[in-house]
Amino acid sequence: MIKNKLRNILLGCALLFTSSCISDLDVTPIDPNVTFENEVFETADGYTQVLGKIYAGYHVAGQKGNDNESDVSTISDGGMSSYLRNYWNLQLLPTGEALNAWNDNGLVPLQNGEWSADNQYVAGMFYRLYYMIALTNEFLRQSSDAKLDERGQGDLKESMKQMRAEARLVRAIAYYHGMDFYGKMSWITEATTDQYPKSIEGAELFSNVINELNEIEEFLPEAGKAEYGRMDKGTLWMVKAKMFLNAKPFTGQDNPVSGVNSMEEVVNITKQVNGAYTLDPNLLTLFSVGNENTTGIIHNVPLDPVRTQGFSATQYVISAGTNGRFSDFVNVSNGAAWGGNHATRSIYDKFQSRPSGDLRGKTEDVKDDDELASKLEFNTLLVINSGLEVDDPLNYTQGLNIFKFRNRNVDGSKPAIAESYFVDTDWPLFRVADSYLMYAEAVLRGASNGTKGEALNLVNQVITRAYGGSTAGNIIEADLTLDFLLEERGREFYWEGYRRQDLVRFEKFTSATYLWPWKGGEQGGRALDAHRNVYPIPTQELAANPNASQNTGY
Repeated sequence: MIKNKLRNILLGCALLFTSSCISDLDVTPIDPNVTFENEVFETADGYTQVLGKIYAGYHVAGQKGNDNESDVSTISDGGMSSYLRNYWNLQLLPTGEALNAWNDNGLVPLQNGEWSADNQYVAGMFYRLYYMIALTNEFLRQSSDAKLDERGQGDLKESMKQMRAEARLVRAIAYYHGMDFYGKMSWITEATTDQYPKSIEGAELFSNVINELNEIEEFLPEAGKAEYGRMDKGTLWMVKAKMFLNAKPFTGQDNPVSGVNSMEEVVNITKQVNGAYTLDPNLLTLFSVGNENTTGIIHNVPLDPVRTQGFSATQYVISAGTNGRFSDFVNVSNGAAWGGNHATRSIYDKFQSRPSGDLRGKTEDVKDDDELASKLEFNTLLVINSGLEVDDPLNYTQGLNIFKFRNRNVDGSKPAIAESYFVDTDWPLFRVADSYLMYAEAVLRGASNGTKGEALNLVNQVITRAYGGSTAGNIIEADLTLDFLLEERGREFYWEGYRRQDLVRFEKFTSATYLWPWKGGEQGGRALDAHRNVYPIPTQELAANPNASQNTGY
């Protein structure tokens, strides 16, 4: 099945990006019905168009606006099939950090810890990853030196080095996400010819990804120097750091790369990141319109309300997290307030044992009252709508409503755009605060090339920013433990797609001693079977590929 996808990808269709989105990808899209290989790559712009299609794949699900004609057919609703929407659902719905009230086929089993190999969202993410891999592989085939010579485009070879490195980085990210979710992947490159590729896992797959990152680093722009919406060394460093931080859950080995201490490598890499980027002093700039100008986001996935209309990334998080009562608060039309995602009290509780003043936990209770809801302060991120307890996960108004992201400027004003359904707030794929906290975690996990003093300093910088510049919430060295870091990560990154991976790494995801409301589909929480630390390989893949094998326990 994967091989067929490789052979049938038509790359003559690239998404239109404007200069307000990705200046170097500001190109006219090509009609996939009339365009063929030689026409697509006739000029340098053609290669840029295809690279634009690759980058757009994080947010836009298909060829046409509004996600019609999805590139992946596993999920019948094109809007639900996009990369970051599936990523978010698989990372958050099983963790209590998010609940979905729609009762859509497949979402309830995710949040109840009861998914199977037939779950459409488990399969949707699996094939979205391979679709992204297929796109990058075709780009790499068509941009090889041999192909350029064949077309008389030898003068493009130098500029193509960076574009090819970017495509390989996107492919490496797909494999990183694949290891996280499924544990095993078929390693498919532009040179693969096997009809039924075998899957690999553990240290072999891990090393393949790390080798790929090492090979391409020199060809990428310096950290923070890529054109808006494109990836650079900073993005690569974050992927590499995340790989090594998760080496044990990904491979079963502390140090899967020979001669490399994983935690010490995390320290080395995060030192590079922390030297190249700085935290934004205003927390809200990260989650508001204009966040493409922040210093604290290492890679933005661009969203534009006219040019990149889709139902994923920030659009999904804002719209699914909002109903008509709060649509003006986040600045979307009533039609874009879907009333789907809410949360258990577990996010709220993380702030209750901490000193008051943490802006990330600013909460208001509107007591199911429209007038109180209309008077919310703009910096409110958590709202108790009609009670903090969740008696029915399918009731959007129960528990917490999360308004971390909004379609407003950082000062609360509305952006000067006529479009009110689609949002203009980018999705932060990687953030500097994550690098700060990864450094601290690596030190606590034994890295000898870092210091606990610097770890404490970095953690307190994140906390100080959360307290609006005050040190009232800062901790002392004795407080800096792995348990504290897990909770601090929950305070800093809720609703950004981090939680499941963090819980697995800290060995809490399936644990009977670390519970949250509705864990495993029970109101008081329950343990999950250990095999649920990874998702199953989809049934349709097992049927189509005789070399595919199922994960243990499914």
